[in-house]
Amino acid sequence: MVFRFSGKNKPIVTGLLCSVALLVALSGCSSGSQESATKSQTGASAEPAQEIKVDMGDFFYTPSDITVKSGKVRFVLTNVGATAHRFSIKTGDTVTWTSKNVGAGRESILEVELPPGSYNLGCTLGDHEARGAKGKLTVQ
Repeated sequence: MVFRFSGKNKPIVTGLLCSVALLVALSGCSSGSQESATKSQTGASAEPAQEIKVDMGDFFYTPSDITVKSGKVRFVLTNVGATAHRFSIKTGDTVTWTSKNVGAGRESILEVELPPGSYNLGCTLGDHEARGAKGKLTVQ
């Protein structure tokens, strides 16, 4: 198929073709950049996350003393109690990471990238921590 353009339409057609070529080129670059960015973001985390199962109850965590390697950790949180609970990882008294509220009989996931150190665990809802929903986390 042959297309013929009059002289006054050539600049418009040329501009459109250049635009299409530029979009195709950019989409190719963008895709590669996104792939590279994804690889670099997940490079260190390409290993599967360590998975720790924690039961949260009225008013305890089981286990309450947890040791993991530094890196990506997935906490699978199961509320075995009668009220909502939360799983918070604290540096001293400051909450550094926390789960959403987990209702009675529900499960939630908290996935974090943990640097080496010692952390406190505690339920930050009401007085739950004072009543025993607490623990220690050691990251090696």
